[in-house]
Amino acid sequence: MGVTRMTTHLTVDGIGAVELTITDQGRGRAVLLLHGGAGPQSVNGFAGLLAESARVIAPVHPGFDATPRPEALTSPRDLAALYVALLDTLDLTDVTVVGNSIGGWIAAEIALLRSPRVSGMVLVDAVGIDVADHPVADFFSLTLDDVARLSYHDPDRFRIDPSAMTGAQRQVMAGNRATLAVYGATMTDTSLRGRLADAGLPTLVVWGESDRIVDPDYGRAFAAAIPGARFELLPGTGHVPQIETPGRLLAAILAFAADICRVSVVGPDEGEVTFTGPIRMRILEDGTTTRHRLGLGEITIAPHTEGPPQHRHAQHDEGFYVVSGTARFTVGKESHDAGAGTLVMVPPGAPHTFANPGDEPAVLLNTFTPDLYVQYFRDLGDMIASGRPMTDEAVTEVMSRYATTPATEYTP
Repeated sequence: MGVTRMTTHLTVDGIGAVELTITDQGRGRAVLLLHGGAGPQSVNGFAGLLAESARVIAPVHPGFDATPRPEALTSPRDLAALYVALLDTLDLTDVTVVGNSIGGWIAAEIALLRSPRVSGMVLVDAVGIDVADHPVADFFSLTLDDVARLSYHDPDRFRIDPSAMTGAQRQVMAGNRATLAVYGATMTDTSLRGRLADAGLPTLVVWGESDRIVDPDYGRAFAAAIPGARFELLPGTGHVPQIETPGRLLAAILAFAADICRVSVVGPDEGEVTFTGPIRMRILEDGTTTRHRLGLGEITIAPHTEGPPQHRHAQHDEGFYVVSGTARFTVGKESHDAGAGTLVMVPPGAPHTFANPGDEPAVLLNTFTPDLYVQYFRDLGDMIASGRPMTDEAVTEVMSRYATTPATEYTP
């Protein structure tokens, strides 16, 4: 398959119309490959290598390589919104986002937008977070020789001789440098590190051990900020592994892609038990495997046990499948006794609660689409573990964190 280069026109809220140049090559699972400040040529060769195993979409950040940049497009957050719009336009799903340097920062911002089209991200020597005692090198004060010295394990192989460049090449380089200054003059956002707790994607953070633009400890801090992220150090490489050691980077990305496709199998004595007592919750799927489309829990209700006060969800559907026993579902003023084999689906906005008025335990399979409400049960478990009584008021306060409100008109 050859390389298709095209220009697409997108409209992004708060930014307006954007003309975007992309290359598209290869087949299979889609990868969105985001270049860093070195420009699109820094990923072109690697895109071809990766395209032997995947479909690779590689955009040119507007303003780079003399492409047009709307005045309103000024930050990695803006670029993230642009690329989510691109994925929507191309109707791509199960996309892995791979970004180097400022491209990694953009990838992190994409993760925070929670697009259902994105299934994982790989941050390659990314910038963006603020780490005490591990500053990002001041790129804009560096000469080309300095950039090579700090960017490569073996800088002599990659030094650029400015005298050998054409006038057009020097003009493009100057334009790229000016565009990079618009998107990330300091190469950091002091809010990003804290926000990454909500990234919610399988993540691989890959770092060159000889990177002196952003050192490996900065990379470890990046990985630590993202729940569940894995950190991998590449020997014999610096800030741009896709140029210096492309085979090693490719192997890391392909192994990660295979890993996030693994099937989850939870045995009868496994899973995450968030709390026990008259009501026991065991999380069977917390959304990690399903890219947050679905959460799944097992609720065991002791005989003669009341559930939470009636409530409404605003942002997720909830399902209950009765595995054994009989559960009583109260919906507004109506009650339904549901025996084994019964499914109860609750759409957003419907008041509901459950209880077990019988003499036998009731076991329910509880679904959440998307997985938003999984964290509610974890928070309840933390509250119980802290010794705080599980009163209706306390439960209602925890519910409120997850777009859930009490149905007060049905509260006795």
